[in-house]
Amino acid sequence: MRCGWEEGIGMRSISDGDRLQVKTLQQVNTQIVPVSRISFSVTDTDAFAKSAKFAVEWLSAKAGGVLPSEARSLVSFDTRGVEGLHPCHAISLDDSSGSIWAARIDEPGSNPGAGETWSTELFVERPNRGPVRFGAQLMVRRPTGSPNFRPSRPRLVYDLLRTLSAEADQETITDSVVELITPDDAASLSRLIYRAGRRLPVVVVSTAYNGDAQLNLNQLGVRLSGATHLYSIGPDTSWELTRILGKRMSTFNGAVRIYMPGLVEEDEDPYQHPLWLPPASGLTPALINKLAERILPLGFQDNDGDTRFWHIRQLRNAVSKTNTLRSPSLEAESLRSEIAFLQNKFDDLAERLEIAEGLERIASSNEKAAQQDTQRLQEEISQLKRENYRLRGLNERNGEADANDNKCRPLENYEDLKDWAEEVLGRHIYIHQKALKDSSKNGHPDMLAKISDTLIAIRDFWIPSKLLGGLDRKKAAENALASLGVEDEGCFTRREKAAEKPEYSVQYNGITRVLYDHFKYGNSRQNSEQFRIYYSWDEDNKRLIIGKMPSHLPNDLS
Repeated sequence: MRCGWEEGIGMRSISDGDRLQVKTLQQVNTQIVPVSRISFSVTDTDAFAKSAKFAVEWLSAKAGGVLPSEARSLVSFDTRGVEGLHPCHAISLDDSSGSIWAARIDEPGSNPGAGETWSTELFVERPNRGPVRFGAQLMVRRPTGSPNFRPSRPRLVYDLLRTLSAEADQETITDSVVELITPDDAASLSRLIYRAGRRLPVVVVSTAYNGDAQLNLNQLGVRLSGATHLYSIGPDTSWELTRILGKRMSTFNGAVRIYMPGLVEEDEDPYQHPLWLPPASGLTPALINKLAERILPLGFQDNDGDTRFWHIRQLRNAVSKTNTLRSPSLEAESLRSEIAFLQNKFDDLAERLEIAEGLERIASSNEKAAQQDTQRLQEEISQLKRENYRLRGLNERNGEADANDNKCRPLENYEDLKDWAEEVLGRHIYIHQKALKDSSKNGHPDMLAKISDTLIAIRDFWIPSKLLGGLDRKKAAENALASLGVEDEGCFTRREKAAEKPEYSVQYNGITRVLYDHFKYGNSRQNSEQFRIYYSWDEDNKRLIIGKMPSHLPNDLS
């Protein structure tokens, strides 16, 4: 008799009809919450047997009794329907592509009568080519509207990493936070952060000059090892990392940051990689929970190819279908097998749908949290800037800087461009990360003053013309730019051609902005004699988006 986790605890004596009715009621009043999904390569010798036996030992402690003898032999077993044991089953497969062992256990939660059940899935895969892979997934079915819980992943992951060697994204991962102390360490970290195809997030905990961190590093390793790359960096390494990444993408002086997967240098947005500045004093215990909330569900994106998570239901379906095709015996028996296969497939698809809905809820929650983080960081940065102005003696009145002082501050160098733009240009001009990166790499010192003067002319004349209109303002803007030798014109004679070239587009607030126009100075190809400021006007938010500068993008002539 099939007794899955959906049927709850203590229901094994009721009829199948009653069970179906109870199950339906539970599905209506409960929902699946995806908690965590972890997978990585295990690089020990005999890694397949060691990992699977490790998992069996863990299951034995969770099952509520003695598992069948087949469990320790790493062959298929099933305790569903066995009195006194939590529903637990495993399957072992071998074919021409390699070997897979997978298992699942369903345990009652704190409120089993209301349908709360915690489900853990495990797999170990040994492909004919490539390293052994281990995976662990945790999810919970619980009453709709239940209070939040502390996100976690099976302790098995931490214990396994303490015992066996493992890696992910071509990097060794362990049970603890790795301390980076040299400039070469910073260079290696930056390569990992920007590595194409990086699957796991990177968490960097910086320490202050007195050696303090706002997180307990041991607790961080216990909670998140296996789900992310964990590093701590001291002040010297932080300075080197800042030199490599730039101030906006770095982590220093006690801050903590998550570098999310998919980071591309030219399109990076600092606000997409959460940063927590240090408190005035002491630890921030709740921060580990915030990190876990962001990081642990990310593994549910791994579904295909070399990173796919092997679910026991899918494997059992494959075996069932194969056996049905191989053994077309009695018609009734064949039909029962086919019905069982279809029922299992239906249950699998239904659960996957609920998981997808749960991930959608998590994504919505994380999006709101990201927006709050952005606002929090902007407020903290503003406060730090005001304090900096006060300490520099720019103004003694209430610790705030005079706006006119800021508007007149000279642009010191291209690395200063981001801060200078925020302080001097105002909210109607935004310089995209692509433009900042290109300026830092390719901006020539001989053009710095001319670029600064042009941006101020745009602020004082071009922006008012766009905001307020009028021929006089438009003419004033043209004259102000012309006095600097700068022209404002389209990038192509056929305007729409810019939309056909990817390099003429940037992502801004989730929208692709095409850089149809540019401010241009000089006709040379050398940045010592010319610059281009490619832009898009955001009419809804009344903002000039500078997407690329100062280098010349390829056009019809080039």
